[in-house]
Amino acid sequence: MEDAPGHQDDSRTQALRYAGVADAIRTAVNSGSMTPGTRLPAERELARQHAVHRQTVRQALQLLREEGLVSTDRRGTVVRRPGSRAELLQAPSEVLFPLGALTAGSHNRITTRLSWEPVPAAYAAQLGSTPAARTLVHHYRAVSSTGDVTLHAVSYLSPTAVTEIPLLSRYRRHLPHHSHSDLRRLYQWMADAGMALEHSEALTLAAPQGAGPAAPRVRIQRHVRDQYHRTLEISRITPAGGDLTYRFTAPAKPAFQPA
Repeated sequence: MEDAPGHQDDSRTQALRYAGVADAIRTAVNSGSMTPGTRLPAERELARQHAVHRQTVRQALQLLREEGLVSTDRRGTVVRRPGSRAELLQAPSEVLFPLGALTAGSHNRITTRLSWEPVPAAYAAQLGSTPAARTLVHHYRAVSSTGDVTLHAVSYLSPTAVTEIPLLSRYRRHLPHHSHSDLRRLYQWMADAGMALEHSEALTLAAPQGAGPAAPRVRIQRHVRDQYHRTLEISRITPAGGDLTYRFTAPAKPAFQPA
């Protein structure tokens, strides 16, 4: 049975209203007045600004989420980076930190430690810090049965990560030299803090140093960002000597989406 004319008119009016709200937000993003990571006002405030009901705002935000322009989690709605997917993906919580690291066993002896160190100048802006400031740094080393270092990783954790993740913030208060440095569940801690993660890897074959035949040196750099495009972790991973088998396994699953 067809809808009555009055009902059709109401539906068209509602569609025009939420499309208008979506278009206003889209225009603000495209013009640069709303940059990636910008948090949108609450639904109530958006409804007041556009003189519409909150349900109209919800429909507009849903349309923008489907376009990949914004994402919504427990903390609100933020502008996404251009070209990002509409549905934010994250590694499942059972993935251990640091990703791609070797496991302990008969061929590897694993050592880790935590320290407070100055942020490298090259990473300061990305981590939301300054070169003079110190941040929490995780050192990982895998040593073979012959005593050779087979993999070394240094991970710089941003002040944001340290502040917003309770199990990391404790290290701000006190980090003795013998502090327990098992951060294998770090990504679970991030998820518990309401963070949906984006991992990106860059693998570089650097020219060998010195004269004579030598294999290129491999450098791997990892960036982990949250749904607000804040960098939480920058890791430098350096395999050393011999054949390289680098495994990166992070099957994705949808992050939290509102009902």
